[in-house]
Amino acid sequence: MSGIKISKSVIYSLILLSLMILLQACAEVRPDWDPQDYSVRRGDTLYSIAWRYEKDFRDLASWNDIKPPYAIFPGQRLRMQPDSSAGTVGSEDKEPLIIPSSPLYAPSVARYPVEPLTGADSVIVQKGDTLYSIARRQGLTHKQLARWNRLKPPYNLYPKQKLTLRPPATSAVAKTSPQNENIKKQLEIVKKQQFVDKKPESALPSRVTSWNWPVKGRVVSQFKSNDTARKGIIIAGNRGQSVRASAAGKVVYSGNGLISYGNLVIIKHSNTFLSAYAYNRKLLVKEGELVTKGQVIAQMGSVDKGRSRLHFEIRKNGKPVNPMSYLPKI
Repeated sequence: MSGIKISKSVIYSLILLSLMILLQACAEVRPDWDPQDYSVRRGDTLYSIAWRYEKDFRDLASWNDIKPPYAIFPGQRLRMQPDSSAGTVGSEDKEPLIIPSSPLYAPSVARYPVEPLTGADSVIVQKGDTLYSIARRQGLTHKQLARWNRLKPPYNLYPKQKLTLRPPATSAVAKTSPQNENIKKQLEIVKKQQFVDKKPESALPSRVTSWNWPVKGRVVSQFKSNDTARKGIIIAGNRGQSVRASAAGKVVYSGNGLISYGNLVIIKHSNTFLSAYAYNRKLLVKEGELVTKGQVIAQMGSVDKGRSRLHFEIRKNGKPVNPMSYLPKI
């Protein structure tokens, strides 16, 4: 009997060890997951982040005071929930989450960006502005703005007040340095992203009148609202098969930065609807590109070298909906 007990204890120990390894692996896969805030990584777009969190991209932009064309940069910290503490002009602000330095900014007195994203030297305070909202828009920190403008807590502002967006010329952070060169490179990345994103939004339809099937094939997995692993449908097909846009729109993500989606394309069809096409072998469109209904956007791939298939999702106001409710009956 004692031998049996020892065997069971060994089994239990192995099970416990396996669970610990699994939990650790999960933690390593999603080190940036946080229900409250998110640190932007290279390759992210506002749409891909909103997709990951199942948020409406308009809400995400509003909570972080990001205006079209929704340019973001690596290291930027985004609030993933509405901020109930944000003040307005003339009110006492409680400090909300702010944008910390990008990983490209070396730890030093110049670890924060020293140039505003807009390239302006100053800004005029508008009604409703706070020091925090202005700092977020400019890609700076509220502490920088406070120091450069000699503002003291609670950082009250008034309409038409002029704020400088750069450090004094005598400041050490304003001098040329390797850190500042990194900052300039980062600003160039943002400017390029802004250029790419400035495709005419007016070209998008106000609503989606009809949808097409992205590929021809058998649906092997149906949508299930209460199952996080079944936020869309999976359609079987052949490797390399053409994947087509289900409706006209604008490509707002094309890459492989979203875990469990592989090579992914996200298309914005209107302010209400987006669609996603995952597990592709090859992507044929780039971010910012306008696509027509039925246009080939990718080639079908597979999951873990298994059977060829396409994972297809439709989201309405950021939330997954059943694609079968929108696709035509076969």
